[in-house]
Amino acid sequence: MDKLQKITDEVGASSFRISGEHLIPQVFRKFKIYLKNTDTNFERKELRTLTYALSYSEKNEKSIFSNDDEIKSALHILNLGWRDSFFVGLIDCFLKNWETRHKQSLYYLEKFISDKLENYSGSRNTLISFKNNKRFFDTKNGDLILGDTLARLNKPIQEATKMLSVPDSWFAYPYFSKVILAYYERRKDNISDELDSLNEILTLHNNSTTNKRIISKLIIQVNQPRFAGLQDQIKSIAFKQIGDPGNIAMWSSFENASDTERADLLNARNILDEWIAKQFIDVFFRVCINDERRKKFWLKIASLNRLTFKVYGTAYTKGILKRDQRIAEYVDARFENVSSNRDVSAFILYIGNYMLVEFSDEGYAFYGYVANGSNKPDLTRSLKSVDELRNTGLPRLLYRSGHNITNTNREGPLSHSDGDVHWEQVFEYWLKNIAGINV
Repeated sequence: MDKLQKITDEVGASSFRISGEHLIPQVFRKFKIYLKNTDTNFERKELRTLTYALSYSEKNEKSIFSNDDEIKSALHILNLGWRDSFFVGLIDCFLKNWETRHKQSLYYLEKFISDKLENYSGSRNTLISFKNNKRFFDTKNGDLILGDTLARLNKPIQEATKMLSVPDSWFAYPYFSKVILAYYERRKDNISDELDSLNEILTLHNNSTTNKRIISKLIIQVNQPRFAGLQDQIKSIAFKQIGDPGNIAMWSSFENASDTERADLLNARNILDEWIAKQFIDVFFRVCINDERRKKFWLKIASLNRLTFKVYGTAYTKGILKRDQRIAEYVDARFENVSSNRDVSAFILYIGNYMLVEFSDEGYAFYGYVANGSNKPDLTRSLKSVDELRNTGLPRLLYRSGHNITNTNREGPLSHSDGDVHWEQVFEYWLKNIAGINV
């Protein structure tokens, strides 16, 4: 208390009084007036508040930072009445707008901060730290250098704020997106040990752009047999941090994404869809049908083709599927209830221009439909039964005599019965030669 009283006596109690005139909205509006009337004067408190008002906007008034000329004017005013206390607000704005599309404004701010740090000769520890760590504030690669440095020093990524001498709450700022990325790139060879920590970091950072950057790379990295044990965990992380890959909007590209980042995001979503499809196929053909041959066949097709799928059935079947923790969180978005109580369900795969339907009852044939054709079932309405997925007026997909295929059709049913050749071979012939699907 004695120390606080001494400070108050030295700088004056008025320095600590908060006035409505010195709050961000009021200073922001005053600056907008200044742009029209340069005779407007700013007090020192107002100038300090202005550093925090650069990113502020309201109603029809855009932020100062979003306009090249306005940010130049603001920096000019700050330069005329410069105080070292302005540093923190300016660096706050700088890191908060690190990935902005307003690159010229960011350049002006970077140059201003850099020049002021260069000339700083005071004794404040925070500002000395800013000056010593100028390399981390370089918009070309400062964030990447920081992330790589932390990884090489074997320090937790959360210590990034301490290294920069900024508040821990700033860890949510866009600046730290590529800090985390660089950290991951340096440590990814030990991803099995780093995964839990990385998930905590993404949760703490809480930035959708960073989630897409990191998780897309994670998915691509572990999409190989030696990382099979990590795929379920990463699938769960992706669902929580980004969303269901079946929702294209959630997996859309972020602002200022590079061509590589856009390609990675699309590739990762496709891989994730494939993982989910394979797990649904595994569970469906094991639990609903218990047919190992059909499961093996469709798992192979799923691994060779880009696909989406839906399951139709009763509430009972849905409940069974949701008991499997690997697919539980994905069932609701991919399951459609039928009103019939008959315990027959259907698995619909969409591959290329085809809609392929497998049924849980062994007495039902497989059906293939042209996805944009007139013979396919109408799925815009609720179905009473999966029987409505069968167009019984269509001829068979192909006819055979011994080992020979005698006739083929683009749409229709095909049974899972063996003859002189196994049904799998017959299916592969139709899928490859008629439907144009990889087998």
